[in-house]
Amino acid sequence: MSALDVLADNTGAPHADEDPRVNTILDIVAKETRIERANLRLDVRTDDLGIASLDLTMAVFEIESHFKIEIPMVAGDTDAEFVTVGALVRHVISVLDRAAQNAPGAAAAGI
Repeated sequence: MSALDVLADNTGAPHADEDPRVNTILDIVAKETRIERANLRLDVRTDDLGIASLDLTMAVFEIESHFKIEIPMVAGDTDAEFVTVGALVRHVISVLDRAAQNAPGAAAAGI
């Protein structure tokens, strides 16, 4: 089961017990957007939380810095890139998984 499968049940509840990266991502988003951490459920729309696009952008920059990755734009999603908190989390997890697979030595280690 991949990290994306863990996030795919649509309950809205973060599964940090399954993947600790979820907690880290949500902690960063909470800090950068000044939204209570408990309100950051995967099914909640970012606009329903009142997250300004600049705050969301700052959260993405901080996530990139923390994980030492670059988060590309979602193809074909020009207006509202991360409509829900879960969309952001799933996208970051996907980027992290791809980075781990492409890391030097990943093939030899069976990753």
